[in-house]
Amino acid sequence: MIRKILLVDDDQILQLTLNRKLAEFNEEFEVVQAVDGFDALKKLEKSAFSLVCTDLMMPRMDGMSLISHIRTKYSDLPVIVISGVKRKDMPNIEHVDGLIAYLEKPFQANDLLELILTTLKEEAKEGVMHNVSPTMFLQLMEMEEKTCTIRMLDNDSDEGGILYLTNGHLLDARVGALRGIEAATRVFFWDEVTVFLRHECAPMKDEINSTIQPIVMAALVAKDEQAASQSAGDKSEKTAAGTKGSESTKESLGDEESVEGVGDALLDNVREVLEKELPDLPGVTAIYSDNSMREVGDVLNKLGGLSGLGGFKVGYVEREEGGGAILVPGEPPVLLDTKAECCVADYIRVLKI
Repeated sequence: MIRKILLVDDDQILQLTLNRKLAEFNEEFEVVQAVDGFDALKKLEKSAFSLVCTDLMMPRMDGMSLISHIRTKYSDLPVIVISGVKRKDMPNIEHVDGLIAYLEKPFQANDLLELILTTLKEEAKEGVMHNVSPTMFLQLMEMEEKTCTIRMLDNDSDEGGILYLTNGHLLDARVGALRGIEAATRVFFWDEVTVFLRHECAPMKDEINSTIQPIVMAALVAKDEQAASQSAGDKSEKTAAGTKGSESTKESLGDEESVEGVGDALLDNVREVLEKELPDLPGVTAIYSDNSMREVGDVLNKLGGLSGLGGFKVGYVEREEGGGAILVPGEPPVLLDTKAECCVADYIRVLKI
């Protein structure tokens, strides 16, 4: 995934000149052009950028207004000013957070290029990783208690974000205009990302106040609800630690047949064990296969191996609204919806199959 630089200037000749020069480095970064502050704001909302280079004197929204907005909504974004206004005539510019350079026009394109390359190098000075699962990567960072600043770019879209961890604790995140836990949740929507890593994190307030696993679970729920909504339109479906998508099969207790009549070996095995060990199924309202929980099982299985606890056999997820779900990993995983009064320990004991 190529990082993006936002170049904001109403001078078309300068835009063309810089674009030609910077295009020589299109394997390292992509230049996106905006003609003024309003145009820049639209592009900032749609794509992830690593750096903004802006003029000051522009129609509709000038450079200082744009920088003020960036500091409010995208505080992690570094800014380079390129302006015909002499720096000595902008005495307050030095107090602008995130300003890394001020180039007076006319300037050499190589001067801007050097600043861009230095900024991108600093952003990823501890390395770049491609085709990484954000779920696996961040959970490993948490488990190893890493302190780092991570920029992630989704491989399948223009989305990207930045996350801050201290001693493995996720303090804050930003994806587009989203901040805090909303941004962190959005990160786990992505399947594979490109990671740019720095082993440092500036002191900051804990805006998330949560470990990573509950955020992963919330993201899986939201992601599957989104997928189900897209595939089923306005059709309403019951959710349980995740909406049952088109690949899920659900079987209600009693004499009803499973949805679409689909059965699988693990689901049959679970039913057989429960009918033998806990024939009355106290406190369980439904048993079904759910492909959406496969990644959760895989993550827990890997974490168990890394921690020396062994492979993941069975687990329980508690819901805020009461009750919960018992997860048995497999291909596909099996979920048991449970009431609040369910004796979960009994089920976990017999489902270590």
